[in-house]
Amino acid sequence: MKVQNRPYSVNDVVSNLHNEYGKTSVQKAIEKLVAEGKIFEKVYGKQKVYCVVQDSNLDVEELMRIDKELQAHANEVESKYQELDKEIKLQEALLISIKSSITVEEAQKKKAELEENIRILTNKLDNLMESSGIEDMSESKRKAEKAINEYSREYVKRKRLCTEIIDCILENYPGSKTDLYKEIGIEPKIVQ
Repeated sequence: MKVQNRPYSVNDVVSNLHNEYGKTSVQKAIEKLVAEGKIFEKVYGKQKVYCVVQDSNLDVEELMRIDKELQAHANEVESKYQELDKEIKLQEALLISIKSSITVEEAQKKKAELEENIRILTNKLDNLMESSGIEDMSESKRKAEKAINEYSREYVKRKRLCTEIIDCILENYPGSKTDLYKEIGIEPKIVQ
């Protein structure tokens, strides 16, 4: 009763003793403990329940102080638990990312395969260029891009000049812009 700190009936005590003692002997022992003041009896209708008398040698202030200390300790343990739980989740996420990535040996093997593939393709390109007699295309590509940029700049300049001249003519022209274009013979085209 003291360890469990809960009420028991005579039948509960007999069954917890695994029926080693009879109900009458258990009833007499319980009545003796009640007479000594170690347990007390509570009656609910026909049912009698017995409880251990609580030690009341500590005053209320001492109990409140102990309760506050226990509460503070419980809060400290809870905060440590939450910190450890967060750390565990971070470490699990790191472990999952490490497991999903390739190992150093696999990366080195993949790198060697890619380098071999690059070497083979470079040789193949060199052989194709030699057999067709074409020189390195990067130089001709660079020249073509330079020429396109130069022509594009020149086109923008000339278009701006033409537009300014046409705008000047349109200031005193009696018709619309499309009429002027038809009369002069200009076909507006957008060149990119």
